[in-house]
Amino acid sequence: MARELKRLVNREGFQVDAGNWESRRVISRNKFPGMARLKKTLETAPAAEWAGFQVYYPMPEEEVRESSGIDLIESMMAIFEEVTPAMNLCMQIQLK
Repeated sequence: MARELKRLVNREGFQVDAGNWESRRVISRNKFPGMARLKKTLETAPAAEWAGFQVYYPMPEEEVRESSGIDLIESMMAIFEEVTPAMNLCMQIQLK
C-alpha cells in the first residue's frame, strides 16, 4: 500500500486526506509522508467519531468548468484506473 500511495501522490498528483470527517486534514501534497504518519493521524482521531482516509485527484474548479462532459468522464475513468491497484490491496473483491 505504501508503494501505491507514494506513486499516486508523488508521481500522479493525487492527494491524501485523513482523520475524522469534521476536521480531517491534508497529509500529502506532492509528497507522500509515509504510512507511519498516516497511521498516527488516524490513531489520533477522536475515538467517538468516524475517521478514515481518502485518496483523490484534486481537479481545479476552473478545469472542471472548461471541460466537456466526455472530457470529465474520461478523466474520471483515468483516475479510477490509477487508484485501482491501491483499492485492490484493501478490498475482498479484486477490480480489473
